[in-house]
Amino acid sequence: MNARRGRLAWLAAALGALMALTIATQPAGAATRERPCNGSVELCARPFDQVVLPGTHNSMSAEDLGWKIPNQLISIPRQLDGGIRGFLIDTHYGRRAPDGTVTKVSRSEGAANGDTMYLCHELCQLGASELIPELAKVSDYLAANPREVILFVNQDGITPADYARAVTESGLSGYLYTGSTTQWPTLSQMIASNQRVVMLAEGATGDVPWYHDGYDGTMRETPYDFRVPGGTTQDGIDNLTNPAKLEESCRPNRGGDTGTLFLMNHWVNGMLDNSNAVAPDPAVARILNQKDALVNRARACQQRRGKLPTLVAVDDFGEGDLLGAVRELNGVVAKPFLETAKPRNATVKAGRRAVYRVSVSNYGDAAGSVKVCAAVSARLAKKPACVTVEVAIGATATAPIKVWTKRRRKGASGKVNFTLTTAGDSVKTASSLKVKPLPKKKRPKKRR
Repeated sequence: MNARRGRLAWLAAALGALMALTIATQPAGAATRERPCNGSVELCARPFDQVVLPGTHNSMSAEDLGWKIPNQLISIPRQLDGGIRGFLIDTHYGRRAPDGTVTKVSRSEGAANGDTMYLCHELCQLGASELIPELAKVSDYLAANPREVILFVNQDGITPADYARAVTESGLSGYLYTGSTTQWPTLSQMIASNQRVVMLAEGATGDVPWYHDGYDGTMRETPYDFRVPGGTTQDGIDNLTNPAKLEESCRPNRGGDTGTLFLMNHWVNGMLDNSNAVAPDPAVARILNQKDALVNRARACQQRRGKLPTLVAVDDFGEGDLLGAVRELNGVVAKPFLETAKPRNATVKAGRRAVYRVSVSNYGDAAGSVKVCAAVSARLAKKPACVTVEVAIGATATAPIKVWTKRRRKGASGKVNFTLTTAGDSVKTASSLKVKPLPKKKRPKKRR
């Protein structure tokens, strides 16, 4: 796994541009228009099953948590910051040894003994994270980002009752979707009701109302093993990238050909040099996660299955361009979404300078250079110069606009109109300017 080392700093820097530190309250005086849903205003009116979500396979298996043979470079909370909205996870009971390693316990034994619940794959010794604290981090993210809707698919090695307890204790229970899985609400409706987490299981769901059996009528999928028996890793890659083989790669698997949700599994286990047939290889993901490779296969799956995937799941999502592919499939582009607040009114003496501090917040999924210009009556002031500020995703910046008033013998007041423009968006606000008259010149006293 040495090829993976040294990339944490690179991806952390890349994700810094994507992190959405969403401000929960709308600025006073801001225009009342709906903020983006999952990054795009265009997605707000779409039912959940008609939105393509970027997802990760074995989402919990992360290098930054010290997992051996990881499928992802970074953990679930950081994946959320990076734009991932669908998570394929595995849950098991386990017991931690004095050396820190965790051994998996069977469902029946773990439930009976009340063993700790973990996120881990088949061999928990290779990596394990306690379930409740990790879900609590997801809850924290949702609290800070009220316009995001996400999906979990759990390969359930724990009982539905215990999974429900973990979800409740983590704080996620206040965000769970409890409605129909045949007629889905729009993202905007899910956000309005705060039911923003869809929970599916690969098996039993018990009597937990928000826990849906994924492959019993809710979700269909593609195969998930594309290696040819006795073949090379390159053979598996060919099955997912060769135009002649794409339709076959989309054939029905679990869930048959029914279900409103559609999972496109898109990874190949094994090192590119065939030195290991099990370990995920970033070099493989670098090929498979290219935008064109993902889009072409998703279109082929749409052709065969009559539906675009609602979840595209990959290994090493930081390689390639998963987010760009999903945007293309959704028919949206990354762009800023601006909001501003009314600056304070200004009162200055004639001939003096008024300074307006115009705030601009960005709720979109792209950073932007925002040009802030002001217009004011020529009788009050000279034409103000425009100011340009850089606004990162989820951030707020302030543009100081200087308005030089004219020298006047009489007082006057008027409006100052502000226009904020960036690629793909524009907003306006206004304030007022009051100009105090120049003081009358004192006449010199006549000498007697």
